[in-house]
Amino acid sequence: MIKEIDLVPGKKIAVVGVSRDKKKFGYIVFNELNSKGYEVFPVNPNMNEIDGILVCKNLSDCPSKPDVVVTIVKPDETIKILQDGNILGIKNYWLQTGSESQECIEFCERNNLNYVKGKCLLMYLEPVKGIHKFHRFFAKIFGSY
Repeated sequence: MIKEIDLVPGKKIAVVGVSRDKKKFGYIVFNELNSKGYEVFPVNPNMNEIDGILVCKNLSDCPSKPDVVVTIVKPDETIKILQDGNILGIKNYWLQTGSESQECIEFCERNNLNYVKGKCLLMYLEPVKGIHKFHRFFAKIFGSY
């Protein structure tokens, strides 16, 4: 059961799987959210800081409870994030393509968590630009947007 997750600027969003490498998707998502007015909590147990922002080791390290958690990690890590987030009372998750599994979806269903799967976050962050605007155009034409 996919429920709508409101992505209005000002929301607190944890990005699990943020990367130092500016070419990796974890960095690109972090940077896009940060530049568009979201309060971003980068999460990576192997980093201390990114672009002057402290990196959280896990969700419980976030300075306040995120409204949405974006997962950009392998499915076996995503299930742990979902379990930890559920304990913390976080209800909204964007499971970036490749980070979800059947186990993750079943966990979300059993625990009545809102989630999005199989969709690229960057196609939904207004204003959409670059290749993601092109992808969104075709997703709309073929009914998968």
